[in-house]
Amino acid sequence: MAQAQHPIIRIFKILHIIGLVLFLAGAISLFMTDIGQNVTGMVVISSLIGLGLVLISPFPIALVFQWANNNK
Repeated sequence: MAQAQHPIIRIFKILHIIGLVLFLAGAISLFMTDIGQNVTGMVVISSLIGLGLVLISPFPIALVFQWANNNK
């Protein structure tokens, strides 16, 4: 029997998708453009990649907590 998703899992899933998009945008702009040739571009690229990775990180942890809660 499938349980309903907790609202926090739904929020983390949305943040995970946004983080993936930001990370991919940063990686694509790093490897495919010349934006990284000046300091402003480096700051933008590193901000995109860093913020993307920060937004990605809570979702797998929330899934583990949900899995552990379901296995009680």
